[in-house]
Amino acid sequence: MSWFAVDDNAWSHPKLVAAGNAALGLWLRCGAYAAQHLTDGIVPGVVVKMCKGSPAQVRRLVEAGLWHEHGHTCPHPQCQQPRPGDFYMHDYLAPYNPSRREVESRRRREAEKKQKHRAARAGEQLPFDGGPDSGRDEPPPPPRPRREEPQPIPAGWQPSEDDVRAAQQARADDGRPQLTSQQLDTVTRKFVRRMVDDQVRAAAWGGRWQQWAENERTEAPGGNVVQFGALTRSQQQRAGLDRLRQGGGHSA
Repeated sequence: MSWFAVDDNAWSHPKLVAAGNAALGLWLRCGAYAAQHLTDGIVPGVVVKMCKGSPAQVRRLVEAGLWHEHGHTCPHPQCQQPRPGDFYMHDYLAPYNPSRREVESRRRREAEKKQKHRAARAGEQLPFDGGPDSGRDEPPPPPRPRREEPQPIPAGWQPSEDDVRAAQQARADDGRPQLTSQQLDTVTRKFVRRMVDDQVRAAAWGGRWQQWAENERTEAPGGNVVQFGALTRSQQQRAGLDRLRQGGGHSA
């Protein structure tokens, strides 16, 4: 287990006082996420949404200097540059929080130490009668699960029930209409197509899809559809194929 360090001067630190209690709740939750997932201080935008962080809370953290947006000019050598839409926790790493490399190295050392200790105990507990079990080594411990490597999205990828439930709940919280089954199918096709077109790679896709579904715009009352800019030829062809598959219907 990793820990997110908060020193004993935090209660009166000017930056934390300036951010306010509500924003500090978001700061603390996202800091714990960064420690658990070994992000080295990066806070993904989708995690901010999962923690119900409001734009006002994010703005106060950035203005107080506790978080950095993409394009920041902080001179601190350890403050990384986050991707657009993500954030970086100012001064996250040493001497406060260990890096991913340090945590993984410590875990390997601890695992090796435990394995040697078990092997030593197995040698001390051999049967005295020289029976058939004598000399047998203790079975090696099961291998640690490997962290999944980022992969392209599968062509037939579908969101889980939990993904759909989370997206619908977020839309309800924002006062947006629930998506129908047809609209969910449509936004999923658009999401998969965009991830393929942009050659995005990820270890998991549920959180990204939830953000797409939360932001999906449906038809306004009376059937007036929000208009977008002109489609490219490739987009027009894909839209035509979608209409044929849906029997001449139109997507949300």
